[in-house]
Amino acid sequence: MTSPRLPAPGDAARLARFMAGRPRWSVFWDKAYGVWRASEDDPDSALYAESRDPDTVISYITAHA
Repeated sequence: MTSPRLPAPGDAARLARFMAGRPRWSVFWDKAYGVWRASEDDPDSALYAESRDPDTVISYITAHA
C-alpha cells in the first residue's frame, strides 16, 4: 500500500502564515495528486492555481489579490 503524499511541514506552516491575512482565498493540500490547490472564495471567480511548489501558489495569490 502506498502512503499518502504529504507536504513538507515547513511548507504547510509557511502557507498557513501567508493565508492568515487573505480571507478571500482558500488553499489545501490534495493528497491524491500531491499538489497545493488555491482558489478565490468567490463563486463568480475563475482564479485557481495548483502546484507542488508553495512559492508558486503564494506568487499566484499575490499577483491576483
